[in-house]
Amino acid sequence: MKGVVLVLALLLPIVCPHYAALVRTRKPHKHKECGIRKISTQALIVQGSDTVPGEWPWHVAVYHVSDRGRTREYKCGGTLINRSFVLTTASCARYGVDKPEGAILVELGQHNLRESFAQTQQFPVIRAIVHESYQQGEHKYDIGVLQLKTLANYSDYVQPVCMPRPSEKIEDYEDTLGTIVGWGFFEAGKISDKLQSAQVPVISIITCLQSERDFFVREIYDGMFCAGRQNGTTPCFGDAGGGMFFRTGRTWTLRGIISFTSQVYTETAGCNTSSYFGLVNVGHFLPWIETTIASLRSGDRRTTK
Repeated sequence: MKGVVLVLALLLPIVCPHYAALVRTRKPHKHKECGIRKISTQALIVQGSDTVPGEWPWHVAVYHVSDRGRTREYKCGGTLINRSFVLTTASCARYGVDKPEGAILVELGQHNLRESFAQTQQFPVIRAIVHESYQQGEHKYDIGVLQLKTLANYSDYVQPVCMPRPSEKIEDYEDTLGTIVGWGFFEAGKISDKLQSAQVPVISIITCLQSERDFFVREIYDGMFCAGRQNGTTPCFGDAGGGMFFRTGRTWTLRGIISFTSQVYTETAGCNTSSYFGLVNVGHFLPWIETTIASLRSGDRRTTK
């Protein structure tokens, strides 16, 4: 994925008892109808790897549609939070703002972008909303909501993720492992066919700034956080909009949205695989998310930027 690419498959398994212990101590999420996988998967390890169908049933492929519906191009990831709405970045969602229905298409339950899968569900997006303070080309307020034309059907391969509680702070998750997921570039500008995942820890803002001060001091804002390993595991172009998920028991919660990474212009798509990367702090934007969804459900068009 590099760019926001998961360069995942290059790493060897690593055992991290400390991180595992931190994950186990979190209190279970109260809601039972979200964040639960319906298929069995092998235990996760700290490395980049291909996923299996149904392993991340809330991860969404987002396409930009052009030429009157005749052309579509995979652009970014997203996360299903209920039957009607997907969270992604503003930089991805803005393509659909003030455009006709269907300018953005999402696929749920997708695993391999180049192969048809009977369990995949496709939905035109009828409304694309970006945060009203977002400015194109910046990462501040890089959050957007996509409204599906019809309700998603939950299945073994399509499920919603849980949202964080308002009381939870991302600082409490520093040094804790989360999982990032995506189809981002992996070499020479090529998108990964199969959905990839990798485990990376949340990094303190101070550590992030110390690593590349000139870069991160311009890019990290209130409402964001850092993550990564500086060892070749990083998101890249095509991974933006995808989530960073944390597990408590059997339940998965969305805490971050991949926004950006630093770039180095090389043959491997320009993503710096030795850098930390920036994410939108979902908990910080809970009031905006809730207000936006309520407005969309009531038909209030003032939420469009």
